[in-house]
Amino acid sequence: MFSMLWMTLFALACSDDPEGFGSKSTDTSVASEDSGHVEDTASESCTDTDSDTGEEPTCDVCPESSVAIMREIEPDSLVTDVERTTHNPLKGFMTSYLWGEPYTDFPDQMEFLYLPMSQLWDEDGATLDAGLEPYMVAAEERGHHAVLRVFIDYPNRDYGLPEYLWDSVSCSPYSEYGGGCSPDYDHPELVEAMLGLIAALGERYDGDPRMGFVQLGMLGFWGEWHTYPHTEWFPSSDTQRSVLEAYDSAFSVTELQVRRAAEHSVGLRMGFHDDSFAYSTIGGEAWFFQPGLEAAGAADRWQEVAIGGELRPELQSSVFNDDYVLGPFSQDVSECIDATHATYLLNYYAFNGDGYGYLGDARTRAEQAALQMGYQFEIQRAVLNVSGLQDRKVNAQLEIDIKQTGVAPFYYPVFVQARLDGPSDAVVDEEDLQSLLPGEQKTVSIDFGIIEVEQLLQTIDVDLYSSVLQDSQSLDLATNTPWSDVFGPTVLNWDFGCDLDGTNVGVGDVVGQTEEGCDCLCDVDGSFSSCGGAACVPASE
Repeated sequence: MFSMLWMTLFALACSDDPEGFGSKSTDTSVASEDSGHVEDTASESCTDTDSDTGEEPTCDVCPESSVAIMREIEPDSLVTDVERTTHNPLKGFMTSYLWGEPYTDFPDQMEFLYLPMSQLWDEDGATLDAGLEPYMVAAEERGHHAVLRVFIDYPNRDYGLPEYLWDSVSCSPYSEYGGGCSPDYDHPELVEAMLGLIAALGERYDGDPRMGFVQLGMLGFWGEWHTYPHTEWFPSSDTQRSVLEAYDSAFSVTELQVRRAAEHSVGLRMGFHDDSFAYSTIGGEAWFFQPGLEAAGAADRWQEVAIGGELRPELQSSVFNDDYVLGPFSQDVSECIDATHATYLLNYYAFNGDGYGYLGDARTRAEQAALQMGYQFEIQRAVLNVSGLQDRKVNAQLEIDIKQTGVAPFYYPVFVQARLDGPSDAVVDEEDLQSLLPGEQKTVSIDFGIIEVEQLLQTIDVDLYSSVLQDSQSLDLATNTPWSDVFGPTVLNWDFGCDLDGTNVGVGDVVGQTEEGCDCLCDVDGSFSSCGGAACVPASE
């Protein structure tokens, strides 16, 4: 029967390593200052054979242990929990705070900035400091990304053309949709102003972590790239191309979106937004959103650029009700999300409708639809590799199989990160998951390097990192474990140690000495080993 023998570490002959941690002695003798003769300072009882070299190193300069362990989290401990991602950024439903503060507590991570061109541009150029920046600051304070669209002609609202252009740029009045005036988009002065504003927006906000998406806007009713039924008022192909190329040139980081696959937009770095979502999204009509993308060869563009839009305003209040009737112009929201791979939708009703938004089952369905949109990452397998025990230190590497289980990619660079000791100690993997498509999986490895054995007893927090995140935002995995909180990082935990007569012994703890006098201690795989990882048995009574 073995028992734990906690003994005084080494006699005087087993002095500390004179060369520092991990060094290997090449000479076990020193010269006597008094007599000049050489005397051996290493006790023969404190030696053990180095299996690599055949030499007999002193016990206190043993090499790191050759024992290694690969320990996997039990698969049953990795549970899919989509609700953990409720507050993840850049997905779900959003509202516009320009239309009023939300009445409800429906989760939102973005907000819509729908601004007239006249607020952002005048005869002196861009007016972004006064016209846009205050809204960006406010969005950041709420922990939101902004989605920007600039309009010139918004039916039933004040004219958005910069005032200095009123005398030179004509417009055509109309009564549809509440009335307005459609400008001559091909007028050289207006084209010059639009291109100037686009360049200024890109210079100021491209890559700004407060800006999630930029919808091109500018052209047509509501900036939706149509003037139906007055199709003859819509700008020429040359003007459309100029606007498209100006945005493409001005923004190389921030995601762009246009209302439809106009001109050569399919070949540019821009996605699309369906502003009649679930009304004319899928189906047999050629002018519907998804059929239009398919006809333009853009059905798979969602794999590289984002799809967004607005849940059709007339449907917002009823689309999640029990009595909602499906039809050609009242489509299933979940089916539309799957078909388009939508990442986000504007839905004012969820936040302000009737003063209370969705209630009961309708609220539940709306929340499920919000979670269905966009990206989702889950841990499929988690392994901790530990090796090289020496002087109460080990090498540790976390290996994770991570899978994309959403309907769309994350459209910015995104990486797995893990922490042993809090956010300041986060280690970020180099594998970018931006290109990971739904259903695809990657293995990432996070090397913690050499850590103290006590850190093996700590949990490991895992989540995602992206430069597009603001300080107040986090990007959580849809994987729950027995150690995780409701929201926040996914927490992983492993048990390490040795069993000695029913008593748990920590890794690196000395449990006695070998017959040769070397320490016998608990190694990473739960076995007992001495110098360099040679198996040993704790001394008996």
